Amino acid sequence: MFATLLPFLFLSLAGLKISSAADSECDAQCRGKLSSSWEIEQHASTDSSFYTVPSDFSSDLPAGSLLHVEEATDLSNYAVPSGLTMSRIIYTTSDLNGTILPASAYIIWPYTPAEALNPGNRGNGYPMVAWGHGTSGAQPLCSPSNYRNLQYHFMAPFLLALQGMAVIAPDYAGLGVDKLPSGEHFGHLWGAAPAQANDLANAIIAARAAFPNYLKPDGPFVAMGHSQGGGAAWAFAERLVDKPIKGYKGTVAFAPPANLIVNAEQAIMNPSEPWASTILGSQPRLIDAVTVAFPSYNYSGMSMEAYDRWSNIIQPLSGCLPTETLVFSDMAWEDLAQPDWTKDETVQTYSKMIDTGRKKFKGPLLVLAAEKDTVVPLDSIVSVVDDTCQLSKREHWGESIEMVTYAGMNHFSVIQASQIKWLAWVKERLSSSPSHAKPGCVKSAVEGFRTQYTPDVGFPNFLEGWASPDEFWKYLL
Repeated sequence: MFATLLPFLFLSLAGLKISSAADSECDAQCRGKLSSSWEIEQHASTDSSFYTVPSDFSSDLPAGSLLHVEEATDLSNYAVPSGLTMSRIIYTTSDLNGTILPASAYIIWPYTPAEALNPGNRGNGYPMVAWGHGTSGAQPLCSPSNYRNLQYHFMAPFLLALQGMAVIAPDYAGLGVDKLPSGEHFGHLWGAAPAQANDLANAIIAARAAFPNYLKPDGPFVAMGHSQGGGAAWAFAERLVDKPIKGYKGTVAFAPPANLIVNAEQAIMNPSEPWASTILGSQPRLIDAVTVAFPSYNYSGMSMEAYDRWSNIIQPLSGCLPTETLVFSDMAWEDLAQPDWTKDETVQTYSKMIDTGRKKFKGPLLVLAAEKDTVVPLDSIVSVVDDTCQLSKREHWGESIEMVTYAGMNHFSVIQASQIKWLAWVKERLSSSPSHAKPGCVKSAVEGFRTQYTPDVGFPNFLEGWASPDEFWKYLL
């Protein structure tokens, strides 16, 4: 998600054989077609007409404007649990420069609202969670709203809805919707947390406009996100300082990266660290994001071979994370990008634009981290939390941060391991009388029970054994 790049730990498997390729050597083009075909099977529909932007879209519209509503999504090919229903919307959002763009989002509706959160007050609408997903890819077909399991399934959106909360989840600009009515294409700013924070905020505003009887203008909501979405959730809390949204009750950030350019720089300097392989494998997508923000940069940080595969395989196939992983699986990390590409002036400008943390925010903010995270290094999360806490204390922000680290857990397993903490926290914040969040910072660690027997994997799909070892990439969707 930024998330799901762990399998780049397998980059050293040169000459990878794919069992489905009849035991013959499968080159990058072959691997791309194999994986993208499998990805398409995981989509709820091959009909992309929903993501077509209405002709009345205008860049002069305010962010958060509602463009289209699909009131009841056909769930016959989704894995959404019985009793839950789904809607989708297209709305306006803004990028890092404030340019208005169209974007898509889904809403999962509970069977019944969480009465215990607001007893006797059904007329107040549904409590809401704004969910920021982790990395799905950088191409149009990588929109979680068209994934049969909505990408995070029972890890977050299904669970929250089954507990009586409405879940509003943006795909992020450039995923799903990627064209203006004129036909002009725009890309996805992968890992640009402030941009994805805009997508979260504007999805809330548009969803309330689409369903005013169920989502009240001042109804209670919490923001949540994991990995790329964790960074987006944190940036969302920062955004609220200047652009408040009524009903806000707090933010949960799982494994949030503060700055992917900085993480890449650290990985280049420390390639043997357990988390470095994942970050180094993400270089092509990160360079693509810089190009989306600054077209004149024109992928100049990519190696010729990586650019050839990106432009001639991944982009034409609209390949998502599994496809990216397989297409680059026989390339060493040093061969994915130009030496010192992060030192380029444009890249450094982009780095400053996406920086998250060490800024004023609206809390309470709950940060949940994994001791053995092989995607977002724990030290980087600790550093940004500590620095933000010091700033808050020195400048008297009066906000609350709590960080909990889970021993023995990895990038995705921390979501399940911490569920007893965050689910209770979310319910308490959404209740009719949440407790006052005490200003200041609290850090703690959970040791866990029998963690020595826990499978040490970082895959997003918790269904271990779903795929054979040589099809590890199937865990990435």
